[in-house]
Amino acid sequence: MLATFCVAGMAKADIQRTFEGRWVAKNQSLTLDLSRCDDGWCGIAVTSAGSCGRAVLRVAKGTGNDDGQLTGRLDLDAQALPYTIAIHLVRRKPNDPETLVIRGHTRSNAGTEFQPWRRIYPYMVEFVRVGDASCRHNPKVS
Repeated sequence: MLATFCVAGMAKADIQRTFEGRWVAKNQSLTLDLSRCDDGWCGIAVTSAGSCGRAVLRVAKGTGNDDGQLTGRLDLDAQALPYTIAIHLVRRKPNDPETLVIRGHTRSNAGTEFQPWRRIYPYMVEFVRVGDASCRHNPKVS
């Protein structure tokens, strides 16, 4: 029984480690470098020239959520409303690489909480991992 808990704990830790890296949207509209920050993960937008942009994503484990899904906020455009999002990793077939799925809705439509029971998500994009993250979140110093 103890071994089962240890293996389950290792599997959850392994899931969370795999969020780190450079992720490119399958439709090539966005590239994110995901890395650890505070109590969750931050995503830095990577420009088409490969340089580091601004932090656009921040997610953390939600309360009562034990399936590897993280919830938070995606702020793609400073002039538009941010998305309340959930991210998770999926593997379509046993030997396929993992895909990062981000789905969300604007905050004005549903408040600040992610609503997993929605039928339609205005933002739903799949990402593939293409390498290690080189852009990191810089915490405030003051």
